[in-house]
Amino acid sequence: MDHSQHMGHTSSDDIEMDFLYDFGESSPCRTPMLFTWDSKDLCIVFDWWHIRSGFGFLVSLLAVLFLSLGYEYVRAINGAVDSDAETLPGPSGMKRDERTTYGRRPQLRILRAAFYALQVAYSFFLMLVFMTYNGWVMLAVVGGAFSGHLLWSSRFGRSSRGMFCH
Repeated sequence: MDHSQHMGHTSSDDIEMDFLYDFGESSPCRTPMLFTWDSKDLCIVFDWWHIRSGFGFLVSLLAVLFLSLGYEYVRAINGAVDSDAETLPGPSGMKRDERTTYGRRPQLRILRAAFYALQVAYSFFLMLVFMTYNGWVMLAVVGGAFSGHLLWSSRFGRSSRGMFCH
């Protein structure tokens, strides 16, 4: 009876994939449920995002910082799209030359909904990153949010200060 798929054992296919990502000794991911500063064998969200070296940890922290910075950019774009949508004329008091602008409103509503959905999905992903409970990773998320807010909060009109999950 083959029990290779149970209790964390790997198959030969998994070993081949480990070879692609393995930078040292192969050890399982650690997923602590308590706050820690330790980065040894840390996995961030996915099995393949397994940190096995100091350099890998540094690259991962930079990736998390840029992901968080990108989230702030998406929030700023979302705020700009919302601001543009508010300037569209409503059905009452519509002038004859405004009909073409109002006619595009359904597409704008779809665009607003798409950016909102992207923002929500992005924020949930960053929440999962934050839930590694690693202090360094948490600081990278917060550092990216801080930097992104500094860079983009004033460029795209008013974006809400509220955050979804980070």
